[in-house]
Amino acid sequence: MKTDRTCNNSFWTNEEDKIFENTLATKGDNNNLLEEMAKALPKKSADDIKDHYNILIEDIKAIESRYVSLPYYPEMQN
Repeated sequence: MKTDRTCNNSFWTNEEDKIFENTLATKGDNNNLLEEMAKALPKKSADDIKDHYNILIEDIKAIESRYVSLPYYPEMQN
């Protein structure tokens, strides 16, 4: 089931995204990930966090399936 990106009315700031990413990176193997996210992002509801996570998973699947191509970055010249 695809997450409808328009159903999530929550706006995420760059700072909130970074907190989300850092919490996922450091607590991702925790069975209480949602609780950890809620502690780290007290202004976000559980539904906001779940929606944001599901969108991330969809993005990863699209990239891994090569549905979305990665951008071309020219090699840096020394």
